[in-house]
Amino acid sequence: MTFFWLLFSVSLIFFLIFVVRAKPIYTFALAILLFTVNFFPFLWGVGISFFDFFPPTMKFVGFKNLIGSFSDPGLVLSAKITALWAMTSMAMEILISYSIALSLYSIKKFSGLLYAIVLIPWAVPSYISVISWTSLIEGYGGDSFLSRILHVTFNLSTNVPAAFLWSAFVAAWLGIPLMTIVILSSLQTLPPHLRDLAEMEGANSFEKAINVYIPQTLPIVFPYIFIIFLESFKEFSTIFLMTAGGPAIVSGFGSKSIVGATTVLGMLMYDKFSITQNYGVLGAYSVAIGVIMLLLVAVGWNYRSSKKNRNLILAIIITHIIFDFWGIGSGFFGILPVLFYLIAFFMYEKRSKRFKKFVLIGSSFDLAYLIFSVAHSGLSGVSISAVISFIVALTIIFEGRIYISILKIPDLLWKVLKMSWLVLWAIIVFLPIWNVFVMGVSKENILPISNLLPRELTLNNFSELFSNYNFGQAILNSVVIGIMAIAIVLVTVFPATYAAANSKRASRIGFLLLISSFFTGMHTMIPLAITFRFLGLLDTLLGVSIVIALHGSVISYFLLYPFLSGLPKNLDEAAKIDGANGFTRMVRIALPLSLPALWTIIVFVFIDSWSSFVIPLIFLNSENLYPVSMTMYNLVGQYGLTYSKWNLFGAGSVINIVVILIVFLIARKSIMSGIISKNGVDD
Repeated sequence: MTFFWLLFSVSLIFFLIFVVRAKPIYTFALAILLFTVNFFPFLWGVGISFFDFFPPTMKFVGFKNLIGSFSDPGLVLSAKITALWAMTSMAMEILISYSIALSLYSIKKFSGLLYAIVLIPWAVPSYISVISWTSLIEGYGGDSFLSRILHVTFNLSTNVPAAFLWSAFVAAWLGIPLMTIVILSSLQTLPPHLRDLAEMEGANSFEKAINVYIPQTLPIVFPYIFIIFLESFKEFSTIFLMTAGGPAIVSGFGSKSIVGATTVLGMLMYDKFSITQNYGVLGAYSVAIGVIMLLLVAVGWNYRSSKKNRNLILAIIITHIIFDFWGIGSGFFGILPVLFYLIAFFMYEKRSKRFKKFVLIGSSFDLAYLIFSVAHSGLSGVSISAVISFIVALTIIFEGRIYISILKIPDLLWKVLKMSWLVLWAIIVFLPIWNVFVMGVSKENILPISNLLPRELTLNNFSELFSNYNFGQAILNSVVIGIMAIAIVLVTVFPATYAAANSKRASRIGFLLLISSFFTGMHTMIPLAITFRFLGLLDTLLGVSIVIALHGSVISYFLLYPFLSGLPKNLDEAAKIDGANGFTRMVRIALPLSLPALWTIIVFVFIDSWSSFVIPLIFLNSENLYPVSMTMYNLVGQYGLTYSKWNLFGAGSVINIVVILIVFLIARKSIMSGIISKNGVDD
């Protein structure tokens, strides 16, 4: 206990000195929140990794736990599985998002309806959509709605390819709305003369998509692609709900860890948390996974640099060397592509344009090794360094000029294909939602659903939820968590953002928020749970609200910053002349003008808290404190157990979707006001 408070207080002092030197009164609260939830847990993991820590007993063991975690074959295999799974999910998300964006682009009729349909997966809580997809894919023992349509059995508990690919698809399904919006936004930036020039050359709609739209938007989209990879690398909830890390694989049985075909690093960390009583071991695994994430974040951060190509080549070389030496890369073979990357680096320094050719050669060797190694050794043959190098090399090599004239599709056929694809995607979007509706109004607890319409309608499932499963208390808990999270965000983020908008030195807290959002994951969540135990926040609604609040603080800060930065300076100067201090100007001028943006933030944080599943899973033990997400999960368990109450889960899902819809309808005017107004003043 003494060690905890000593480390906490000393590190907090140093953190505050670095972060809140400018405008401390405004940035102090957010800095405390950021330190406690994001930065200290990793530092705490490092600290306890040097001990065998069975609270309250601590025994110093030096590097024993760290050596054990870094050399654990289970962690190595899990890291490789994570890299391949993240790349697979990322590829699915990009391909589908591009196909949707290109199909939507230039469509005028029903465009509003089609845009709304595309965004639906983002609005539905993942604990509903993922479980619904699992019931559609697997059903019971592989007998499912989709297996009956496609005449192929998908048993996620035994079929490795099915579990791997379907979980990657569902994760991509959840991310496709935002990725599609990014691509559509980049399409809107294309100069009109490019389209006119293509038409003058006789290009039809399909040729324009291949030769103009994709080549010109990919360079804009590339940085976001790496963000998708980072987010996929941290994935937990989709895999936890669908496969729980399985199916089992022979190479995954080790003395320290048991790894399944979908045991990504977050899942491995959660499994350690579930079975390990030694906090020191948990801290050591947190450090090992944290090192991997730090390297990935460092690579991704170079996309912001003015010398992007130089820094990315250097990042490829460094990650190759570290991962190859660690055993999660290409091993001895990694020397070959690294040599070409080194040549590319020196050629870039000499300002030779030929450096891209050597990057291409190096990435080709990496891709060839990855394909051959996986084909020969399966999941254990994955090279993280090869995966990262290939993804980053695409950014460096691609110049935005691709000309393909072989494929030609008549305009009429292209329009038919686009509309057919959009209709099919609309079905894919609505299928899991319709699935839970059919469950919720069905009299019998039957899975898989055999008809698109329920045979026997009933509303008793809804009343049973409240009478026998304490669903009313769960709703109340979710509302309380949401209100507290909103209050914490408003109290901490608004003053800090106001300070950052008026002082460049105070803006460093926004930089730290962004960095921490990429770095955090299950490897920091577990040490945070241990931290909250010492702070008395574990198994409390306040503790859950604090974590959710910081999660919402990132987007809240970056929504508010441009808004506050653009406020009319003459208003602030006039208030200064009248003798108003900084706090008065913030409360009486900036706050009222920011109300439209704040309403958007309030809605976002509430929906985020309502949809939160992983945070309550880690931080709550008492059933009387469970929010809606945990109560829903308990009705079905992991990937469809024999006694799962699917009809009650469906009823709860319908209630969830209705609540979110009501929130959107009530707040839509305020949200739209925040979008169309300019710095609080309507045009």
